Amino acid sequence: MKVGLHTVDLFPGRERLMPFRTVLEVAMVMKAHGWEADVLNSSVAESEARDFEWQGVKVLQCPRDFKVLSEWVNTQGYDVFFFAATIREGLKNLSGLQMMHCKKIAYIPSGITPKWNAMWMMCKYGMYAKAWILEAFTPKGLLGKKLRKVGFSDLIGLTDYTVKQAGGSLNSYTIYPGKDNFEDIKSDDAMVVKNGLKGKKFYLFTGGPAASRGGREMLQAFDELADKVSDALLVFLVRQDVGGEYATLFQTLDKMKHKDKVLILKDKLTRAQLKAYFEEAYAVVLPFLCIPAEVPLTYYEVLSCGTPVVSFNNGGTTYYLKDGLKLAGRVSISHLSLSLLDLWYKKQEHDALGVKAMDIMSQHPTWEEVGIQWMNIVTHKK
Repeated sequence: MKVGLHTVDLFPGRERLMPFRTVLEVAMVMKAHGWEADVLNSSVAESEARDFEWQGVKVLQCPRDFKVLSEWVNTQGYDVFFFAATIREGLKNLSGLQMMHCKKIAYIPSGITPKWNAMWMMCKYGMYAKAWILEAFTPKGLLGKKLRKVGFSDLIGLTDYTVKQAGGSLNSYTIYPGKDNFEDIKSDDAMVVKNGLKGKKFYLFTGGPAASRGGREMLQAFDELADKVSDALLVFLVRQDVGGEYATLFQTLDKMKHKDKVLILKDKLTRAQLKAYFEEAYAVVLPFLCIPAEVPLTYYEVLSCGTPVVSFNNGGTTYYLKDGLKLAGRVSISHLSLSLLDLWYKKQEHDALGVKAMDIMSQHPTWEEVGIQWMNIVTHKK
């Protein structure tokens, strides 16, 4: 069995990010079970993308145009093609995919974007939010209908919420992204101690500076919190993303009244050191305005530590994990600030969320189990 798993804009350095992690992990499972599996990357952002390999999986550059892509897949002799189909793909002419001869299965990497979240992004960040607006306002059933017309038989949603919203026209399956061994890693608190955070009560933000992750909103909400809580402390673990929007983030920080209560850390951490931060934090705040790909694995990692996550409502990700989350409702500075204030003083709720978080992750499937589920769709095993 020769399988091609399609994605868009995967290049070295992004392998552990979603949605790329899903297809790479699934390909690894397929290869371990004797299948030939490649990840096929249609590059939009990188004009000079090159083939490479990650943990034994080949990442091959393939055409973006659907007709040319079909001809290429036919030439390569794939038996099965998994197509990365965002909701806004339903607005496009997909007829070129009809020329593809192999079995065609679609998966939705992006999930369902709430309209309010997309409108917030548009109001705050202008045309940066164009893709989110298209995702939010494209009729959810359109994608499945168009895929069926060009010969697709099955659709995978990465959360149940996504499947219920978009999966009506095809044989549809919910297969969540898997968990790795993060919960088994022994934490290393050397950096926590070095930065004077051992035994401190603090909120933690972690991730890149992209506007969609809500870093600016986090700073503004914390400023409101610090007006009311004298000992409030916010730690920012800022990931060093290529082309990240650092300038805008630090402009927001400079305007804060309580910037002296914000600790910005750019340390390059091992996974064991990162886990120590997750364990030490009172709660981790993941205020995604829009989630680019289901499910951001940071949610899994934090929840597996028994640490609550504060988050805005955000489609399938937060619906699935809601029992371990302190949900701030729909996106707004005041909603986030009030949720942070509420949780700061409610230790009983905080502890209960931590217990539920660990329970969710104890039952969550591994990547091995997830890969087998993807394989079963090909072989029609239940």
